[in-house]
Amino acid sequence: MTTKSRLELMVGLFIVIALVILVSFVFLIRDFQIIKPGYTFDIIFGFANGVKVNAPTRLAGVDIGEVKSINIFQDPQSMQTNVRVRVWVERDTRIPIDSQVLINTLGLLGEKYIEIMPGENYNEFVKSGDAISGKNPVPIDEITEETKKLVAKFDTALSGLNEILAKIKEGQGTIGKFIYDETMYKNLEDMSADLKRNPWKLLFRPKEKPAKK
Repeated sequence: MTTKSRLELMVGLFIVIALVILVSFVFLIRDFQIIKPGYTFDIIFGFANGVKVNAPTRLAGVDIGEVKSINIFQDPQSMQTNVRVRVWVERDTRIPIDSQVLINTLGLLGEKYIEIMPGENYNEFVKSGDAISGKNPVPIDEITEETKKLVAKFDTALSGLNEILAKIKEGQGTIGKFIYDETMYKNLEDMSADLKRNPWKLLFRPKEKPAKK
């Protein structure tokens, strides 16, 4: 073997060893495991709201796994179209069987993920291969429609309030007369001046007339 060939071989071995060390270092930093122990179970939704494969799965706000697959199927009993979301969670995860499962959003328009709110039945937990029901999210069009209704009601109430304020400004009604009627103001002013001159009137009670037999 020539000197040039030996040099190329040494350079090649050095590059391979350096790559192995680099990959091992990255794996150690991220606490990476080639095969993580865990289990899978299914969540049945009527509406998946755009959740995707590899979306995070959280229990009480803590990441415990991810979505592995999403399939559409028809329930043979109800004949309704449902969505089967299969999730993988870490081996030590204990999910009470009565937990509430829903599809949540990271931020207002962010990534969809599976949120599991722990239940109170700590005698029975979700097992590998189980299928549990999820809470269907509200479609965005329904939220938009409800928002429109609320805005319409607010506009109606605001219009009514503007009419009342306009009548008050014109001196109509009790409040309008109290604020804008100079006669009422003058009467109140005279009554106040009279009470200042004759404070005993505050304690004066007229005699009650005897009831007719």
